[in-house]
Amino acid sequence: MASDPSKRAHSFDLRSGTTDAAAVSGHYDDWASSYDETLKSWNYQAPRTAAERLAAHLEARDAVLDVGCGTGLFGQAMARFGAFGMVGLDISAQSLRRARALGLYDRLVEHDLQRLPLPVAENSVQAAACIGVLTYIENAADLLRDLCRCVAPGGVMTFTQRTDRWAELDFGKTVETLATQGHWTVLEIGQPEDYLPGNEDFGQDIRVIHTVCRAI
Repeated sequence: MASDPSKRAHSFDLRSGTTDAAAVSGHYDDWASSYDETLKSWNYQAPRTAAERLAAHLEARDAVLDVGCGTGLFGQAMARFGAFGMVGLDISAQSLRRARALGLYDRLVEHDLQRLPLPVAENSVQAAACIGVLTYIENAADLLRDLCRCVAPGGVMTFTQRTDRWAELDFGKTVETLATQGHWTVLEIGQPEDYLPGNEDFGQDIRVIHTVCRAI
C-alpha cells in the first residue's frame, strides 16, 4: 500500500531543516497539494510582509526574481501591489506546477538553489526575494552574493532569516560583510516578527527577521 503523502510531508522536521536537496524536493513535492492551506492555518505572513517591503521600491512591470517561489505565495502577495514581471525558481516540481496555475509568473524554473550560479542572467531583474528559504541553504552568503549578480545596480533585494539561525550563524555579520565587500547597501534589518505562530514547533520561540538591501 502506498504511504500517505501528507504523513510523509509532515514527518519532515521543519524546525531543524536540512540542506539535503533530495530531501527538500521530496518533502515539498509531497506537501504541495496542501501547502497553502497548511501555511494559512499557521498564520504564515512572511510573503505578504516581504512583498509590502519590496513593492515600495518598485515600478510597474519591474522584473522580480522569486528565489524559492514554491507554490507562489510571494507572487500572490506581490500581485496586490501591481503587475510585475515575476520569475520563479524552486527545487520542487509539484510546487512549481501549482505556481504555474496561478498565471502570475512569466517564467518558472525547477532548480536546486544550492547550485550556483542561478539560471538567471546578470543584471536582468530589478528586484529579488528569498522568503523562508535560507534554512535549506548550506552557504547562505554564496546564494545572496549571487542574487547581487542577478539584480541590476540600484535594484532591491529582500530576504528572511529565522531568529534562531540569525543567532547561531551570526547572520548579522554575513549581511555586514556583503555590504563591506561592495555587493549591497543595507536599507533595513527589521525587528523579529512572527514566523509560524500557529505551528507549535515554532510558536513564539522562533521568529523571523526581514532584511532589505540595495544592489550596488
